[in-house]
Amino acid sequence: MSTTITAADVKALRQRTGAGMMDCKKTLQEADGDIEKAVELLRVKLGNKVGKLADRETTEGTVQSFISADGKRGVLVEVDCNTDFVARNDDFIAFARRIAEHVSQAGNPGPVDVAVLLDEEIAPGQTIEAARADLSATTGENVVISRADRFVVDGEGALASYIHATGKVGVVVQVGWDANSATAPTADEATTFAKEVALHVAATPATKYVSSDDVSQDEKDAELRVYAQQAEAEGKPEQIRDKIAQGKLNKWFKEIALLPQEHINPDKHDGKTIDQLRKALSDDATVARFARFQVGA
Repeated sequence: MSTTITAADVKALRQRTGAGMMDCKKTLQEADGDIEKAVELLRVKLGNKVGKLADRETTEGTVQSFISADGKRGVLVEVDCNTDFVARNDDFIAFARRIAEHVSQAGNPGPVDVAVLLDEEIAPGQTIEAARADLSATTGENVVISRADRFVVDGEGALASYIHATGKVGVVVQVGWDANSATAPTADEATTFAKEVALHVAATPATKYVSSDDVSQDEKDAELRVYAQQAEAEGKPEQIRDKIAQGKLNKWFKEIALLPQEHINPDKHDGKTIDQLRKALSDDATVARFARFQVGA
């Protein structure tokens, strides 16, 4: 019976050796999942190359996106490296965009398994891992595809992205609506709205959820307990502690949930919240989901 090799195993070996992800995966299989044995095998295979790149942290990189021409498929991807010099390199950025376009072509929506992705062919006879290794060799840096998120519009909807000028922050937003609604927006109107939302999310790193309804009850309860304990520590009267805690929880919702937030450009949008802008687009419009990547975060 073959040993199951997990993504965590591959990541751990890669951090130890700096070897390519597919090399790590194949070597772990050869070593029956024994990381120490795999390190030894890689040292034999790769010689002095082992460990050199792994010692260099990938603290720089770029976030890039791809939206298909019909607006139905999109991807946000982060590719990391060692220095800002390489992160701003045209070939490095082009590689990230190429990965995003490849990921958009097929697959279910949601976070992408990078370990699986690396084994896919990006060109006839060339895997993504091989292309990554080539770029790493060319730049002399540890190039890492850190994460990717795929968006697929099923039915009526639109996608839009925003990449900050530095390439360090990127966002993709998906908007949907009821096609039978009398107030259904046009695709162009929805895309324009999605772009404004993406711009806002890029500038608000605390935003994690579309609405407070998306926050798990466990997370809400944990925050409420903290606020109640803070009120007690501050000597607030017992009869008003729950009210104080609830007030702080509501304030926290506005920090982490998108819809109740005032758009970051109040002059352009008259101080309206994202939810008010959504309703202005259409009562039936929804912000289905979004992804925000920031290099190093």
